[in-house]
Amino acid sequence: MPSLRTIRRRITSTKGIQKITKAMQTVAAVRLRRAQDRLLSSRPYARKIDEVLKHLAVQTEGHSHPLLMPREEIRVRALLVVTADRGFCGSFNANVIRRATKESRETLPAPGLVCVGRKGSETLRRQRVTILNDYINVFQSLEYEQAVEIANYLMELYVGGQVDRVDVLYNEFKSVGQQSMVMDQLLPVPPLPLETDPHFSGYVYEPEQNALLGDLIPQHIRFQIWRVLLESNAAEEAARMLAMDNATRNASDLIDELTLTANKVRQATITSELMDIVGGAEALK
Repeated sequence: MPSLRTIRRRITSTKGIQKITKAMQTVAAVRLRRAQDRLLSSRPYARKIDEVLKHLAVQTEGHSHPLLMPREEIRVRALLVVTADRGFCGSFNANVIRRATKESRETLPAPGLVCVGRKGSETLRRQRVTILNDYINVFQSLEYEQAVEIANYLMELYVGGQVDRVDVLYNEFKSVGQQSMVMDQLLPVPPLPLETDPHFSGYVYEPEQNALLGDLIPQHIRFQIWRVLLESNAAEEAARMLAMDNATRNASDLIDELTLTANKVRQATITSELMDIVGGAEALK
């Protein structure tokens, strides 16, 4: 059994770790609130741009935009992998990295990866998979211009014929206690089912529909990337808050256990000293 001094040192160090995890939990909660606000404020625009795009796609069926046209044969794929720049968020990064590694080794054709986030980029590079490009420290100061840069790069790959399909793999924010991993097709833009409304007579477009569709589709792709980044950012902070909460609780349980052990060691030491005193007194009689 360790000495009383060693146990007390462990209690002190555990209390220090508990203070750190509690502070990290508080910071993650504040950041989560901000990330949720940005995510929720983006959803009305996302719904409206999807609605307009659906109506345009139906009314311009003869228009062949390059981002809408699927390739006859998928020879080269690109997979956008979104992870965090930092750790301490449970299995948030590990699940996405594991799925990306599986996709790159077990599916055909094997995708070339475009990594967003330091954790995914560093780990996947060690896996010796094909990395087309990476974007580091995106979430330190997340702005729409970063989503535009990523979207423009992916659209250039597709339009230029370097890839025949683009998918995105990320963690979607459901609630504070639930984040789910999602893989969606990004390019070509998948068919959008139109829900007919008998009370809706249609839009009046200016400029003409084909020109508007040509501008709206790239904007749709850029905003989809922006939504993915917002979803991943909110899910990351939620996962970090829960992980730090669990770490704080575990530290508290460990402190209680160590305190109980220290009390037992202290009691045993006192009992041993009393027995020595009693034994010495008996020897003097």
